[in-house]
Amino acid sequence: MGAVRSWLLTVIAASLICALADALMPPGAVRRVGRLVCGLVLLGAILTPLARLDLSGGQRWLEDYLASLENREAELAETVNEQMKVIIEQEYAAYIVDKTARLGLTCGIRVECGLSEEGLYLPLRVRISGALTEGERARITQIIREDLGVPEQEQLYITEEDTP
Repeated sequence: MGAVRSWLLTVIAASLICALADALMPPGAVRRVGRLVCGLVLLGAILTPLARLDLSGGQRWLEDYLASLENREAELAETVNEQMKVIIEQEYAAYIVDKTARLGLTCGIRVECGLSEEGLYLPLRVRISGALTEGERARITQIIREDLGVPEQEQLYITEEDTP
């Protein structure tokens, strides 16, 4: 508040000095030049706070804001990727369930995906639960290997006896 008061006093003082000088000046060219000088003095008095303005604080604020914006963008991208992974895993599981249902089999499927070099989520491991015969397991293993590219060693079969 002290800075505003000081600025106002400066502007008022400059105005009074200019008004006094205008009253004392003789008419003609001297008065026109005097008014020009008084106008420049008043303009200087009014714009003085701009010369003292600290722009580095605004720049720091903008840099901090941009950094927080980048952090938030990265967090949102990570959240979206996690949600996409879950959806893709569910879609792969639904695909396998559909394939096994066409064979007349009922089983539970859980697919675990990982991010490939191309940025795609591909199935890495599959957990199959249910009471299946060796022939049914072999057929499901073949389908998963051929359709999804998951190797046999990454396909885990869990029977009813294996669950706690």
